[in-house]
Amino acid sequence: MVSVLSGCFLLKTESLSAQNKKQLKIAMLMPLFYENIDELSFNQYNIEEKKSKQYKCFSYISFYEGARIALNMLEKEGYKVSLYVFDVGENDTKKTSEALNYKEMKDMDLIIPLVFKNSFDLISSFAEENKIAVVNPMSPSDEILKNECVFKIQPDDISVAETIMKYVSEKHKDANAVILFEDGQGNNALINWYKENITNYTSSWTIINYKKNSSKLNNYIKPGVNNIVISLVTRKTENDNKLFASNLLKTLSSQKNKKITLFAPYGWLDYNNLDYSLLESLDYHFTLPYLNDYSNPNFVDFVKEYRTHFKTEPDKIYAALGYDITMYFVKALGTKGNNLLNEPNIKDMYKMINRYHFKHKGNYPGWQNERTTVYNIKNYKIKSEWSY
Repeated sequence: MVSVLSGCFLLKTESLSAQNKKQLKIAMLMPLFYENIDELSFNQYNIEEKKSKQYKCFSYISFYEGARIALNMLEKEGYKVSLYVFDVGENDTKKTSEALNYKEMKDMDLIIPLVFKNSFDLISSFAEENKIAVVNPMSPSDEILKNECVFKIQPDDISVAETIMKYVSEKHKDANAVILFEDGQGNNALINWYKENITNYTSSWTIINYKKNSSKLNNYIKPGVNNIVISLVTRKTENDNKLFASNLLKTLSSQKNKKITLFAPYGWLDYNNLDYSLLESLDYHFTLPYLNDYSNPNFVDFVKEYRTHFKTEPDKIYAALGYDITMYFVKALGTKGNNLLNEPNIKDMYKMINRYHFKHKGNYPGWQNERTTVYNIKNYKIKSEWSY
C-alpha cells in the first residue's frame, strides 16, 4: 500500500505468513528523495546522458532493498512483519516530526532511521519516551548512546582496538606490538586504552609518537618474532596521509629479515602511489564492520538473492547493513520481546553477513555493537581473516 501522509511519503509493506512467531511493526525513516523522482524520466534521446549520472533517489534505496531480502527470508521462518517506510530527507526535521506523528508510530516495535544528527535526535527522544528500540546504522558518535533505547551499529575506536588485540593474542602469540600515534589527533582516549590494556594481550610492546620519533622506529622492530605495527596516525589532508603511508612502508620494508604485520586504514588501498605488492609483503591488515567480501559465504548467498530480486549488484555498505539489521532485530524481538532493551544479544545469527554483539559503553545507557572484522590481502585479493 502506498499513501501520502502530511507531505511525508509513506510506503507500507507486509510479509505474509500463515504461521508466525510474532507479529511485528517496524518503521524505517530514510531519504528516498521522492520529490526528485522526475529525474528518472528516460527516453531515447537522453538515455546516454542520464545513465552516467548519480541520482539522489538511488542514494539509500539499497538499504531498503537489503531489508526486504531479510524479510523474505524471515517470512519463511514464520515471522510476520509490517514495515513502514517514511521518506524524511537526510536531516529534514519537519518531515521527521510528521513521520513521528503518524498514528501507528507509538505502536512500533522497532525504528530504523537512516538520517543525520538533528533528525536522529528527534527520533531518539520519541523512542525513549515510548520505550521503542531504535537502531542507528551509521553514526560513529558515542553521544547517541545517552538514550537507553538506542543501538549503535558502528563500533567505536576502542572496540576496534580490542578486536585487533584479541586477534593478535589468538593468531600471533608472543608478538611484539608497536603502536604509532601523533599528538593533536583527538585520539587520547584510544591511546590511553592501549597504555592501560595492552599488557593483557602481549608482554612486548611500545607506543611511539611517530612525529617526534619516526627516526627511531626501526629500533623497536625485533628479530625472531612477529612485529605487529598498528598505525593510528591520521593527517589533516589526503596528500599528507599518502606521504605518511609511503614513508612508513619504505621504513618498514627496509627491515628485510624481520617479520611484520601492519595494521593500517582501509583507505590506503585507494592511494594510487602505494605498491600493492609492498603492502602484501608487509602483511597489511585492516578492520571494517562492513565490506563486500566475496570470501564470506553468507555474503555470497545474499548477493545471489539480491541479483535475483533487483538484477544488479549491492552497493558497498547500505544493502548489507539493511539486511543484517533487519535479520538481527526481527529475530531478537521475536525471541526477547520487550526484554530486548535489557539484554539484546542473541545466538541465532548464522545467516548474518556480519554478526553483532552489544554492550554498554562506559556510563552510557545505550547499546554499542563491538564487533568488526579483520581483513588482509592475499594474492592481491581482500579476504576476511578473523571476526570477534
